[in-house]
Amino acid sequence: MIAQTLTMTRPPLEQAPALAPRAAAPREDERALLERLVAGDDLSWGRVYQAHAPEIFRLARRFVHSDAEAEEVLQEVFLSAFRHIGRFEGKARLRTWLYRITVNRALKRTRWWRRRREVSEEALPERVEGRAGPAREIEARQAVARTWALLHRLDQKKRTVLILHELEGLDTKAIAEIIGCPRSTVLTRLSRGRAELIHLAEQEGLLG
Repeated sequence: MIAQTLTMTRPPLEQAPALAPRAAAPREDERALLERLVAGDDLSWGRVYQAHAPEIFRLARRFVHSDAEAEEVLQEVFLSAFRHIGRFEGKARLRTWLYRITVNRALKRTRWWRRRREVSEEALPERVEGRAGPAREIEARQAVARTWALLHRLDQKKRTVLILHELEGLDTKAIAEIIGCPRSTVLTRLSRGRAELIHLAEQEGLLG
């Protein structure tokens, strides 16, 4: 139920495609692309931006408090990628590397919000699917807000893996590559984060 409620907190970004496992492109194709990016090929950078900007924006929006901040994170991510593409060794997929930059940039911004426990109305969806009538709509939005607030009461490390796994749909191996830690650590944080979130929800009367 908690995971379902968290799903309803996704920002309304109709233009962003749903994150789903992609068919693996041949590694030699990505190596060729990397060579063009290192060379500063504008056309290649434009294609990378078009391919990844929507999901980068969506991921950033999970962490920050407004679309404007997410847009700033998006620009910072690609500026950083452009400046440091020469350091990218190609051991991970380009998409994974961009996600890693996004998480790091977004977390820097969220540190300014550590004392903030209320939920910004901008972070809530305009409507909740499957609900009818204004009274139920208000009730559903309040439940979403309370659950989102509980998520932000978790420490940063647990909250990050929950967002990447429960909201972005990434598997634990991909998360480990993005945040730079062993998969076993991701599994531990995910398990403890879920347990803490459920405990908080029980205390707030969201379960039962």
